[in-house]
Formats: sequence, structure tokens, C-alpha cells
Amino acid sequence: MPWVPEIADDEMPVELAETIAVQYQTFGTVLNSTRVAAHVPALVAGTGAMGRAFSRPGLVPRRLSSLVNLRVAAIVGCPL
Repeated sequence: MPWVPEIADDEMPVELAETIAVQYQTFGTVLNSTRVAAHVPALVAGTGAMGRAFSRPGLVPRRLSSLVNLRVAAIVGCPL
């Protein structure tokens, strides 16, 4: 259970409508990280931009991107 409660679909801020639509199209649901960060909509935009920057070829070396993903997964407790 997250320390910050997740926001339900019907309570999502209207400014996140486009982000939510893209996540439904891509993943079939709204990501848990978006549900938690939706308390501060600007935070959703910032974390999304950071994620896109890491996934763009050439901006971050592929090996470093993999290490960042692994480290974040370890921090949040994802099983290996």
C-alpha cells in the first residue's frame, strides 16, 4: 500500500486527461505512479518528461538507462 493514497479514475484532475488517455491506450490502465502523483499534476508532467528523456536514443547511454531502471525497481521493491 502506498504512503500517499492513489486517486480513483473518477477523481483524476482534468489537466491529466491526455496523459490518462495515452496510458489507457498504451497499458490498458492508468499507471499506479500516475495515480499517486496525480495529487500534484505538475509532478506527473515532470516525471513523464524525465522518463521520455531516458528512453530517447542518444541522450542517455543505453547501459546507464538500464542501470537507472534497475536501481529504481530496487528502490520501490519490485521483485527480480
